[in-house]
Amino acid sequence: MKEFVHQELKDVLNRSIQDTTSRFAGIQLVEQNAELSDDICTVHTILEGNRRAALLLCADTALLKRLAQNILHTPQVTSQDVEDVAKEYLNIICGQVVAGLFQIARITSRFQIPNFRTGLYLPEEKADGQCVLNYDSGEHGKIRLICMGPFIPERSQSA
Repeated sequence: MKEFVHQELKDVLNRSIQDTTSRFAGIQLVEQNAELSDDICTVHTILEGNRRAALLLCADTALLKRLAQNILHTPQVTSQDVEDVAKEYLNIICGQVVAGLFQIARITSRFQIPNFRTGLYLPEEKADGQCVLNYDSGEHGKIRLICMGPFIPERSQSA
């Protein structure tokens, strides 16, 4: 049963990132195990509710820049433009994930406002599991979508 739920979650995540990237930026992603470059950024958020989880998008900075250029329809973008577009991009993906989670498991949830960081970021909280999807956009770079959770609550250690 757990494997079935994992596959359904993977399908929801895959549809969400593929559809959003194609529709809003005109960039086609190919699911492929490929390593990110050393120049990456991470956009991340927390799924709130009784089963907290994290959604992280790690991408080559070049891909996020291309995403911003395509969405803003200009070749000249600032680092602030890249950050703003990356956060809104994850926000749109989150909306599709929330809808998908409701369809497959009747889970009602919402995501916190996304955060942006240069480099790789992974939450320190321990998670029960994770789903990792890797994509290549060709000359624009690579991207990884990670769903971690649910988080395992820390047990209080009172004497």
